[in-house]
Amino acid sequence: AAFTLSCEWNPSDSDNPSDPNCVDAWSIHVSVVSSIKEEDVPHELLCVLSRIMVQSAASEIASKQITDRETLLRITLPLLEGEGCQQLLLSDIIFPTEGKSSSSANGGDYDPNSTGVGVRQLFTPLNSQYANMEIVDMVNNEGRVLGSLPRPYVHTWNILHRGIGMIVSKDVDIFEALIDEDDNAEKTMPEVYVHQRTSTKRIFPSLYDMFVGGVSSSGEDAKWTAAREVAEELGLTRALNVLENNQKDVNSEAVIVNPLSDKLFQCTVCTSYNRCVVSMFTYCCDTALESITWQEEEVAWGDYVPYDIVQLAGDMSIDRLMEKGIWPGSSCKDDDCGKDVDGAKSELTIEKLKTKYDKDYSWDTWDFVPDGLLVWEAWKAFLS
Repeated sequence: AAFTLSCEWNPSDSDNPSDPNCVDAWSIHVSVVSSIKEEDVPHELLCVLSRIMVQSAASEIASKQITDRETLLRITLPLLEGEGCQQLLLSDIIFPTEGKSSSSANGGDYDPNSTGVGVRQLFTPLNSQYANMEIVDMVNNEGRVLGSLPRPYVHTWNILHRGIGMIVSKDVDIFEALIDEDDNAEKTMPEVYVHQRTSTKRIFPSLYDMFVGGVSSSGEDAKWTAAREVAEELGLTRALNVLENNQKDVNSEAVIVNPLSDKLFQCTVCTSYNRCVVSMFTYCCDTALESITWQEEEVAWGDYVPYDIVQLAGDMSIDRLMEKGIWPGSSCKDDDCGKDVDGAKSELTIEKLKTKYDKDYSWDTWDFVPDGLLVWEAWKAFLS
């Protein structure tokens, strides 16, 4: 099924244009122009995307503003039944409450539930309960924000959104481990944190993951998302404390190093259940200063695992998905696949690693979350 939405916006008559206290006004109209097999197109999805188009139109209107007067938007758009009208202020849509960002002076007190008054009002006629939930950003393939919407719609309609992925290493920064003046010296990667999801999780119960992940709230800088997620999921709060205190020690005012890296790269994960533009980070956990405490309802098991075990276990998990015909990523089998961080073809075997490491867990049978494996492939490409 396919459909076309049309969005038109035009200046609208003000009550008294000569009055300096009078607001400017624009009309925005969104309608369904054409559809193929319209009965197969979920009408709620049409309504959701219509409200994204309204936000895009509002951005265009904001770029044309030539006065400092408030601007009223008279909006006509689809409802779950029929069509409806709303009147909103442009500033409520274009300039919602700002979240934390890396460029903020002190980050502020960020509350995802206070973000986007106008956006919430746009979605209230569809579902007032959803409209009061967390607001997130819909993006294009490059990660450019198209508009914002309540988070439940992202999962219901598998809408492309912003998120983060993060590898947590033990005591040694991954990139410090990779830097060696002797190019011929064997590079020893630090152990990285791996966890198993509980059997009660709605999505991917009992599967493993080598990443910490999460969804960015609307307007939230990716680095703040990463700091927030690692604090919430693993109890590692140093990065969040550093950001909140402008990288200064609260006692000595000395500049301290953030254990959380800057954004390393961006990749897009697209599966039948999740579509996300992922910003990737690393976190170096100094075990002398902090320790991992996970949420028991979320995590069944977790531990630091030698990097080469994670590398082989991840590759074996991908192979099993490919054998079943359900791997959502590339099915390449050429020389560019399966390379280690030095670019050489991996010669790791189960026997070698079980001899090298005295670990009592059956890592060679670990099945990883497919979304995480897609990011893992992007991570390996980034390192090489």
